[in-house]
This record gives sequence, C-alpha cells and structure tokens, in this order.
Amino acid sequence: MKKSNRKSIDDCFNSRENNFDLLRLIAAILVILSHSYPLTLGSNANEPFIRLTKGQETFGGLGVSIFFIISGFLITYSFERCNNVFEYFRNRILRIYPALIVLICLTVFVLGPILTTIDVKAYFLNTGTLRYLESFMLVNMQYGLPGVFENNPYPNAVNGSLWTLWYEFFFYIIVAVLGSLKLLKKYIMVPLFFMVLFVNLKLDPSVAVFQYVQLFMYFSLGMIVYLFRKDIKLNPYLASLSAILLVLFSWGGHYKLAYILFGTYLIFYLGLGIPKLFKKIQEKGDFSYGLYIYAFPVQQIVSLLLIDQITPFYNFIISTPITLAISIVSWFKIEKKSLQLKKKKISL
Repeated sequence: MKKSNRKSIDDCFNSRENNFDLLRLIAAILVILSHSYPLTLGSNANEPFIRLTKGQETFGGLGVSIFFIISGFLITYSFERCNNVFEYFRNRILRIYPALIVLICLTVFVLGPILTTIDVKAYFLNTGTLRYLESFMLVNMQYGLPGVFENNPYPNAVNGSLWTLWYEFFFYIIVAVLGSLKLLKKYIMVPLFFMVLFVNLKLDPSVAVFQYVQLFMYFSLGMIVYLFRKDIKLNPYLASLSAILLVLFSWGGHYKLAYILFGTYLIFYLGLGIPKLFKKIQEKGDFSYGLYIYAFPVQQIVSLLLIDQITPFYNFIISTPITLAISIVSWFKIEKKSLQLKKKKISL
C-alpha cells in the first residue's frame, strides 16, 4: 500500500518518514520571532500573534505548544520501544544534556567574561555566576549573569528559553511512572487530560503550578493522540476544516479550546498526512533543539551590538541564520555523536 493511501496515524507513522523535525524547526523559529519583540522593545505587546489572537497567545507560546504536543506523542512511543526504564532515561538524557552542558559552559566561561561590565575576577566569584551553573539541574534555573546584558532593552536575561526544559524532563518522568505501572492506557489518559484541561481553563496564570498544568495539557494531548493513533484518520478535508475553524474560534476569543481540538489535528496531519517535505534537509539532522536553546543569548548579543538601531525585524533576520549555523554545528559535533550511544542496549 502506498503511503499516500494510508488513512490513520498508525498507518502513516514512521519514525523516519515524517515532518516532525520540520515542524519543530518551525516551532523554534516562531519562538525566536516572538522573543525578538521583548528583546528589542522590552515587552511583547506588539507581537503579531498576540494581535492576531486578540491577546490570547504569542508566537512563542504557539511554538512551545507544538514542541510539547509532538513530544508527548514521540516520548510515549519511545517508552514503548525501550527494553526498560533505564534505557528510556538514558535516551532522554542523551538528547537533552550534551548540548545543554556545552551551552551552559560556553555561557558562563566564555560569553559571561567577555560581556560582563564588572571585573572578571568579581564575575567568577559572584554567587550569581555559581548559581547559573545550577542550570545543569534544570530546576531553580538562574537566568542572569552578573553584569551581562544589564543595559539591554530586556535586561539581565541571558537565556530565557531554558525554562521549559525542566517541565519537559518532568513529563518524561510521568511517562516512565505511568508506563512502569502499566497505566499508559486510554481509560487513564483521557480522564487525566480532561481534568488537566478543566484546571487549566480555571487556574489563575499567576499560580505557581500553572505552567505545569498548561504544558502537561499539551504534552498529555500528544500522549492521547499516540494511544488513539489507530483510530484517528488523516484527511485533507478535515485538515482544511480544522484550519478554518481554528481561525474562526480564535477570532471569537476561544483560541485555546480551538487549538486543542483543531490545531492538534493540523499538527499531526502536517506531520504525518502529507509526504515528507524538504526531505534532504530533514534527513541531515534535527536542528530544532539547538535552535531553541542557543537562540536567546544570540538575540541578546545582537540587541547589545545594535542597541541604537535594533528592531524586532532586524533582531529576527540577523539572529535566526546565526543560531541555525550554531545549531547545525551542535547537531553534528555534539548531539548526533551523543545519540549514537543510544544504540547500546541496557539489559537488566
């Protein structure tokens, strides 16, 4: 049977022949575009997607939600493929940590000393510098370094993108717990998702647990799509209808619900329901993670160097290709080599 004739997600899903890498690359670019506004203007009030959705979402929020929905799907798939939970966590650590460790070391020991406005010795002895190294732990992240970017339009933030990594890893743990207890089942995940959705719609965004609830809403949605992969049909007419309804409901002030229902369908239709786009480029590697984690400091450097002339447009068009080049180097020199260790089996 030809791939174009396949109708369900299960029929179409192939770990190599899909557009998920491209979608995640686009998601990372959306985050860069979104960040270009606060990093040059001090706020995201004029960000295009905020205006388009009447204040309901930013391009950055859209990009992050795409990451988490796709991740929920693929991580559930990954858990089922692993021989045991140790192999599963080994694989997850190999994906997140190597590039992150290099990034943090470059930030603290190269970028910081060059750009700090204080004495270099004082910089290294400052407790803020030491606390930034705690970012390795993902929790209680420190986003600023002493004297770095303190006069930028968005001051003192060195890498504001890293905040999502803890939530991502925390959800890996949830998948492992549910999977180990044989609870990765439809009758468990569907009620759990609706409970999270209800809480998310009612919860005050200022509450500490809000980000856990909101991001797990997207992540668990991806998990549910995986569990129902044999039942969800991929149809171009349904995809077109979903796009129309997403726009109409968003204009009516119901973006979040519309995105959950119709946006998710569009993500998986584009990911699996059409032939692989830019195949040669996608087969080179997955540059989205590097693009995501390296972009913020690059954008801050661009804002610093062009502080009198900087605009969101200039920040975006200058920062994106630079960050993409760095992410390509990161993929081939760090991430790809680390991921080769996944081939080794861990037996109990």
